[in-house]
Amino acid sequence: MEEKEKYLNPYIGGFLLGTVLFVAFFIASEGVGISGAFARITAQLIYLVDPFYTKNNAYTVHYLYTGNALANWLVVETFGVFLGGYLSAALAGRIKQRVEKAEGYPVASRLLFAFLGGALVAFATRLTRGCTSGQALDGISGFSVGAWIFMFSVFAGGMLASVFFRKQWKDV
Repeated sequence: MEEKEKYLNPYIGGFLLGTVLFVAFFIASEGVGISGAFARITAQLIYLVDPFYTKNNAYTVHYLYTGNALANWLVVETFGVFLGGYLSAALAGRIKQRVEKAEGYPVASRLLFAFLGGALVAFATRLTRGCTSGQALDGISGFSVGAWIFMFSVFAGGMLASVFFRKQWKDV
């Protein structure tokens, strides 16, 4: 029989996440989120290739108002999230090279759907001006009605999509 992996209690995790959000607002006067960091990193890379285009583009110039798009709380936070996630996985012995999928489901199909889903989410986060963590944590903590609508839509969409894609990760 396979030993079940131990994870942090979700209530403790939720409390810790709320604490991190509170500390982020207290220290940096900003919330948490990842998509803004990726937009900043992309703007900085474009600037390295073509500074004139970047400074004259209405979308990318917004990220360069300090002169360096990487000089921002979200970029530092994002590197911390990746480093913390890696250290947590390493300390728990969970770093493995594998593709999570249902037995018998083709790896190529699983990776294709994962890539397409990620691309769709990345596109949508720029349309909604924030990723799920930014919308849910920052928006809901700021009493934004739009954030509540967004989160209900995310959960409803996830439940509807799971009917069509559950065979990728679960034997049915």
